[in-house]
Amino acid sequence: MDTIIVYESKYGSTKEIAKDLAMVLGPATYCTTEEWKDEYKNSDYIIIGTPIYGEKVNPKIYDFVYMNREWLSNKKVFLFCVSLRKEGAEIYLTPLKDILKESVVSTKAIGGRLLLNQLDNEDYTMMENFSNAYGMPFQDVDSFDIKQITEYGLYIRKQRDYLIRMPIEELKIYIEEFLGKHNTCDLGTGYDNLARATPVEYTYNKGHMYILSEGGFKFANILLNDYVSIAVYDSFQGMNTLAGLQMTGKAEIIEDECEEYLTYLRERGIRQEKLPSPLHLISIKIEHVEILSSELKKRGYGVKQYFNYTM
Repeated sequence: MDTIIVYESKYGSTKEIAKDLAMVLGPATYCTTEEWKDEYKNSDYIIIGTPIYGEKVNPKIYDFVYMNREWLSNKKVFLFCVSLRKEGAEIYLTPLKDILKESVVSTKAIGGRLLLNQLDNEDYTMMENFSNAYGMPFQDVDSFDIKQITEYGLYIRKQRDYLIRMPIEELKIYIEEFLGKHNTCDLGTGYDNLARATPVEYTYNKGHMYILSEGGFKFANILLNDYVSIAVYDSFQGMNTLAGLQMTGKAEIIEDECEEYLTYLRERGIRQEKLPSPLHLISIKIEHVEILSSELKKRGYGVKQYFNYTM
């Protein structure tokens, strides 16, 4: 476990956000301050979530951060708050930032829910006063946005995985060698509500993957949407030997009689006149690569890396 989310939640919104973030960030888990276990201190990345009431962070969250400030200062910490305030709500996290200082990687405010019939008397009065003070209608508010939550989770993933970066040139060599020693991939295509994952043979050359095929469902998708996803990976042998690439790029169907198509057939030793039916050539220009490799950790880098061929 390298990521833990610790939170407090009175009416459920912060808990729901913590749960959704854990799924996006996996392997990760989430717990309240009372559910916290000492073993969680071994996690490299700590995400702390708090609801905002009376323009203050939850007291249990504040106490947790203060009491654990010594070891938290050696971690990478992400802070988020759940607030009805649409802009500038990150300011509520200032007391936590003041304690943790440079260990805080980022702060984020996420929209929550206000359901008046769920509030206890104290919170009802407090929220009524808050609404009057800011000229807001005192009524149910639902600014809970699953897209905002998933985008935040993906942002944390990228920040987390970039913390121990592999040098670009070394990373490119690793990708080239990995693609060169494999010859089979899963090709993902899609359009509207139609999706297809097809295992196919490929060849690789200088940022391009080439696939010969008799045709099929994938061509219907590519004709309508040329953006594709590709996965190349080793067979699973255990968590210590994971290795795989997930890629996205633009697919192009090469004309059957053009020189590029004929040259490719010659290089593969395929005689067109001997084919029972035409083979169609797909060229994919790779744009973005996500790497998961246990080998990279042995080299002193993060197990997850990103590479852009478009840069």
